[in-house]
Amino acid sequence: MASFFENQQLARRNTKLLVLMYTLAVVGVILAVDLVLGGLYAWNIDVAPGARQLSLAARFGAVPVALYLWGAVGTAALILAVSAWNVMQLASGGKAVAEMVGARRVASDTRDPLERRLVNVVEEMSIASGVRVPTVYVMDGEAGINAFAAGYDVSDSILAVTRGTLETLNRDELQGVIGHEFSHILHGDMRLNVRMIGVLAGIVFIGSIGEFLMRSQRGSGSDSKGAAPIFLAGLALLLIGYIGLFFARLIKAAVSRQREFLADASSVQFTRNPDGIAGALDQIGAAPAGSLIAGRHAEDLSHMFFGQGIAVRLSGLFDTHPALEERIQRVHTRFDRSSYRKTRASAVGAVDVEEKDLQVDAKRKTAAAAILGGAAMGFFGRRGADLGAQWGRSAGESTRLVG
Repeated sequence: MASFFENQQLARRNTKLLVLMYTLAVVGVILAVDLVLGGLYAWNIDVAPGARQLSLAARFGAVPVALYLWGAVGTAALILAVSAWNVMQLASGGKAVAEMVGARRVASDTRDPLERRLVNVVEEMSIASGVRVPTVYVMDGEAGINAFAAGYDVSDSILAVTRGTLETLNRDELQGVIGHEFSHILHGDMRLNVRMIGVLAGIVFIGSIGEFLMRSQRGSGSDSKGAAPIFLAGLALLLIGYIGLFFARLIKAAVSRQREFLADASSVQFTRNPDGIAGALDQIGAAPAGSLIAGRHAEDLSHMFFGQGIAVRLSGLFDTHPALEERIQRVHTRFDRSSYRKTRASAVGAVDVEEKDLQVDAKRKTAAAAILGGAAMGFFGRRGADLGAQWGRSAGESTRLVG
């Protein structure tokens, strides 16, 4: 059985290999554009009347080396410039992302017991991971079990969970989810994702240039000199851009899956309780809504969520998250679903939460009372083994006892 440190090391090594492949994909796009530029030059080489026609190899051999060099530099600079622009647009503070999805900020002194429990768990994981406490948000309209961390760096990071997460998961499971999100903050996964998305935009821009060249030649007339090679060059750039985009997205999804493995293993490190993260993943599989996000920005943020937030075409290839079973096996090889579900502490009992219900606040108070009452979960949802730490005496009694 691999330890969580070994799982972290494996995920880091795989990430490095995939990022290298991502870089090579970009280099391949640059070389392909160079080939198009060389072909365009070779097409327009004039041969004297009566002279022997040059072979294709001879034409390409006549292309100046400087053209390839400046073509590569120009293409790389173009991709870099477009990427930098998109990174600047995407690197807005975590608060902007939270507001984009309609999340509500949770006050540090909230009196809602479910939110109070969330704030306490976030503070605990902050201590365990050594990361400053992020601003906490709740997505009230989401019934699925999910969460995400956002922000370009630690200083402006936020952590948001869905209402379904609060009302479905018990305290241990919530700790597992929050520990997972703290790993994303600690290891700079948000910054890595933004940079990779920026590079994708640069590759797409190459295809957009090709599309522009094709459109510009449509009205030039069939006998216009030079129209055909420019049109073909535009078509080639269009294909290069979108083929490059396909493989870059493929690699990006694979990188995202490895970072999820790393975050799962880090969650076990922070909580020292594999049942927490494994149980949370199991509850996603058992919940009717799973981890799906209903908001219109779900696809834009799909790589940031704790669980698969959207249904993906070509499942497996473009999945931003590994399969639930695989994730559970990585963090807890001896996890027994049936026995866990029989013995797990429920979070709030069977409460039907409906946003349009006029009595929703009363229902939530009743649900929260189930936690604070400690009937099924012990003191504030702690595991049974932790109940021995409960002191149960007032501050005055403690003072008299210790003098």
